[in-house]
Amino acid sequence: MTKFITLLLLLASAAHTFVIESSYESAHKKALKEHKMLIVFLTKKSCSHCNNTLEKIILNKNVTSLIGKKALFCIVTKEQKESYPIEMLYTLEYPTLFFLDSTELFVCDALKGNIKLSQIQNCLLTQ
Repeated sequence: MTKFITLLLLLASAAHTFVIESSYESAHKKALKEHKMLIVFLTKKSCSHCNNTLEKIILNKNVTSLIGKKALFCIVTKEQKESYPIEMLYTLEYPTLFFLDSTELFVCDALKGNIKLSQIQNCLLTQ
């Protein structure tokens, strides 16, 4: 999983479209500073469907362009040691995408499981 995420981070940085944060706290601070929404991709270890969904998001230029303009993207692993608001970002279905404003309020319904790129685009375009 770690190797896969590292590869995706390299792909995203090569595309120069958006930055992927791995720290919820850091991502939230940047979102506040830049007046952007925060997208949290909640995943868990050994979830191949989660990895495939993340890859699909990162490799889609339309989606990454929208994310780069309107949001900060943070990957949170269920099992990670660093804190994140688990009670707020609670789910039993992975992956889940949460869309939060600068005050950590939901701006769109969480997208869970079989996430379609059109759903991500719709949320980003309505904000």
